This record gives sequence, structure tokens and C-alpha cells, in this order.
Amino acid sequence: MQTFQGKVVQVRNAPITVQNVVTYDTVIGVSNPDLKLKPGMTANVAIIVAHKDNVLQIKNAALRYRPPDATPVEIRRTSTSRPGRPGGGRSGAGQEGRAERTVYVLPTGASRPRPVQIKTGISDGITTEVMEGLKEGDRVVTAELTLTATAPSPPANPFSGGRRRF
Repeated sequence: MQTFQGKVVQVRNAPITVQNVVTYDTVIGVSNPDLKLKPGMTANVAIIVAHKDNVLQIKNAALRYRPPDATPVEIRRTSTSRPGRPGGGRSGAGQEGRAERTVYVLPTGASRPRPVQIKTGISDGITTEVMEGLKEGDRVVTAELTLTATAPSPPANPFSGGRRRF
């Protein structure tokens, strides 16, 4: 397998639908001096729409986490702070959000998380850039585990004859 680098030159406006999957023909300009790429060849392509190095990032689960005792005002503030998109859709991978969001941080020695307002940047769908509000080393909450007592198993019946075998 060989890697080529190129640039998207054109995305055709005519959609192609096959088995409910919509695709658009895309023209990518690539340097091909050895003529290794032939017309009509299939290629696996990764299109990078945004890239940043040395940024603070958090898991997107931290952006979705809400403690069970969060007040309705906190929840309303965090859910409306995200800028809307036409049709109610969410920003896709690589989109710059620059939205104010709330995450929960567990301070050292504390038993309860506290809400912190942050400004987010680009996201790849798994992690999101943090532009303001957190610093490296902050303990950000992504989920909450609760321990429950297990119910004791019922006592064995001495007359059952053990396990059934088939």
C-alpha cells in the first residue's frame, strides 16, 4: 500500500444513491509522476478537515456527563449553550464548535464534582479541544459508578437432586 497526499479540488453536486447510501463524486488533485494511480481506481481516503498540535483535549463523554443531583438551571444552561445548527444537527468531526459548555471537575480531596464552564474548539467525535476553562491535570468526570448491594442467592433445595444434565 502506498500513501499519496492531495487536496480536494471539487465535490460534485449530483448525489449518487445506492442502497440508501448517498455519496458524492469528489475530485482530488494528487501528484502522480509515476502514473501509479489509474483512472477509475478505488482508493481509501482520509480527509483531514482540521488539525491542531499540542492542545488540551477531553473525552466527549465529559461533555455529556451530568450528575444525578444537577439542578434544572445547570442542565438548562449547559444544554442551551451550544450553538444551533440547521435541522437541529450536531457539528461533525473536525468542526470548530467554540461553544461554552459545562463539564464537571473533581477537585483534589473533594467527594463531589463541581461544574466548570469551558470553551471548546475542534472535535473528532471522540475527543474535543478545550480552549479555556481547564488546565492540564484537572480531573474531569466522564461517568459515575454506583455500588449496589448484591442480593443473596436463594438457598439450595436439598431435594432437587443437583444440576440437571441433558
